[in-house]
Amino acid sequence: MGYLLSIQSISPQLRGLVARSLVGIQFLMLFIIGINALSQFHKGPHSYMQFEVVSVSLGVLVIGAAGWVLRPSLRISPIPIPGAPLIATGIYKFVRHPMYLGVILIGFGMAGYADSWLGWSSEIILILNLNVKARFEDALLREIHPESLHYQLHVSRLVPCVGSSCRTSCVLKED
Repeated sequence: MGYLLSIQSISPQLRGLVARSLVGIQFLMLFIIGINALSQFHKGPHSYMQFEVVSVSLGVLVIGAAGWVLRPSLRISPIPIPGAPLIATGIYKFVRHPMYLGVILIGFGMAGYADSWLGWSSEIILILNLNVKARFEDALLREIHPESLHYQLHVSRLVPCVGSSCRTSCVLKED
């Protein structure tokens, strides 16, 4: 978390460039995964296709639930809308970035259908990119909503109750 504390020294122009780059990479990886999956469509169904359908369906549901709760603050960019409230209700009680989780689940289902090195490597890049995007967004939220630190300490970034999230105390442990 230490390197994100220096985010205050980043100019608004550089923040915008970082945000656009992260969004661009996200959509490029989804495009590659999707095209790769469509290129395998001629092969038809396979034995584990139900897992891919569940993954994509769950991803769409998670994005829908997040979008419903996030309506006043919804945007693609990780840069928060000025004056928008901190959302910590609904699905956001369980995971800080459910939209990103939904995108990962959709990508996972499509990469599984394609089942190729291109699809899986694009999914890995997508996961890494969304992790960086979530950290960037968290740092920006701490600037405009100091109370978000408490929220970030108690709610997991991408997957509910993983790692040190779901804490009952606000005491930080030194790594």
